[in-house]
Amino acid sequence: MMNVRVLTAVAIGLLGGYVSGYAVSRSRGEFAAVVGVSWGGWFPAEPVLTAAGAAVIAVFVVGLLGRLRARYAVAAGIGLVGVALLTAVAGLTAAGTSSEQQVLVGVGVGLVAVAAVIRPAGQVWFIVAMMIAMLYGARINDSVAMPKRYAEYLTTRTIPDLSDSWPLLAGLAVALVVGGITGTKERVDPDVTGRALAFGIGAPLGFAALVLWAEQASGNPAVFVAVLAVLGLVAVSFWLPRPEAVAVLTVLAVAAMLAVDPSLSFGPDRVGVAIQVGLMVAAALAGTVWRYPVLGIGLCAGVVLCGLLPVVLDSTTGTELAFRFLLPIAAGFGVGTCLPVAPATVLALSVVPVLASLFDSLRSSLSSGTGTSFGWTAYVPDTYSPTLDRKTPTLIAAAVILGCAALVFRHQRSARQQDPPPDAAV
Repeated sequence: MMNVRVLTAVAIGLLGGYVSGYAVSRSRGEFAAVVGVSWGGWFPAEPVLTAAGAAVIAVFVVGLLGRLRARYAVAAGIGLVGVALLTAVAGLTAAGTSSEQQVLVGVGVGLVAVAAVIRPAGQVWFIVAMMIAMLYGARINDSVAMPKRYAEYLTTRTIPDLSDSWPLLAGLAVALVVGGITGTKERVDPDVTGRALAFGIGAPLGFAALVLWAEQASGNPAVFVAVLAVLGLVAVSFWLPRPEAVAVLTVLAVAAMLAVDPSLSFGPDRVGVAIQVGLMVAAALAGTVWRYPVLGIGLCAGVVLCGLLPVVLDSTTGTELAFRFLLPIAAGFGVGTCLPVAPATVLALSVVPVLASLFDSLRSSLSSGTGTSFGWTAYVPDTYSPTLDRKTPTLIAAAVILGCAALVFRHQRSARQQDPPPDAAV
C-alpha cells in the first residue's frame, strides 16, 4: 500500500505540475499580431498574478487541512475540484483571456497544487513538471496537436483546447481518485508553522506586487524586479529554518539560470524536446538520491557561464548545447536535491520559475526592436540566436548563483558543526 501511495503521489505531482505550469504560462492572451513595445510600461503580469493567486489559495487550504488533521482523501477531493475548474476553462468557447478565466485558472491550479504537494513524495515532481511545462510545453503541444486552420492561430485560449488537454486532465483525475481511495485512513500532517505560512503567503503576494508595479513603471522595470526578488529571497533565507533556506536558495539559482536562457522559447524538434524532458526527469530522480544542493547550484553556474563562450570562441555551438541539454540536467538535479520541505514553502517557490520565465519574453520583444509586426510577419524561426547583450545579464546571473552556492555551503557546514557524527561526540 505504501508503494501505491508513493506512486500516486508522484503521478499527481507530475500531472498536476505540468497542467498547472502550462495553464499558468498560457494565462495571458497571445495573438498572431504582435506589436513591438518599449521598455516603459511593459512587463507581462498575468502569469505571475495567476501563479501567485494559486499559491496563496493553496497555502491557505494546506494550512486549514493541517489544523483540522484532515485525511488525505479530502485533499484529493479538493484536487478533483481544481481539475473540474481547469476542464471548464479548457472547454470555454470564448477566445482570448478574460479576467474571469484567469481567476478560474488561478483557483483551479491552487486546488490541484494542494493535492500535489501535501504529500512529500509529490513535491519534487510538481516543481519539475511545472518547469517542463513552462520551458517546453508550447513545443510539446505543437508537436502533438493536429494541424490548425489559419484562423485558429489568431488567438489562443488560457489553456489548450479540451481536445488536446483532456488526456492529461483525465489522467490527473484518475490519479487523484486512486490517491483518495488509498489515503482514506491517512491524515495529512504538513508543516503549518507561522514562518512557513508567512513565507508561503508573503512571497507570492510580494512577487505579484512587483510585477504590477513593473507593468506601470517607466524606464527598465525588469532590472528592479530582478534585484528586489533576489534580495528578498536571500534575506528570507536567513529567517527560514535551514532546510527551507536551502530550498529557497537552490530554486533561486535555478531561476537565475532560466532568466538568462537564450533558447527558452525555441529549440529542437520533437525528438530534441523528448531528450530535454527526459534529462530533466532523470536528473531530478538522481537529485533525490544524491542530495548535494551545492553540486546542483554549481551545475547551474556552469551552464550560465557557457553563455560567455561566444565571446572567446566566436561560436554559439557550445552555448546552444549547454542551454538546451545541460540546463534541464542542472534544473532537475537542483530541485531534486533540495525537496521535500514544508508544503507552504514549495508553493511559494513555485512562483519563482514563473517570474524568471518572463525575462525571456522581455528579451524576445526587445531583440525584435520597437517596430510593429502583424500576422505571419511576426513569426520567429525555430533557431537559436543569442540576444542583444549576453555578457552583462550572464555575469549577473552567475554572481547570483555563486552567491547562492556560498550561502548553501554555509548552511550545510553550520549543520555539520551543530550535529557532529556519533563518534565525534564520544
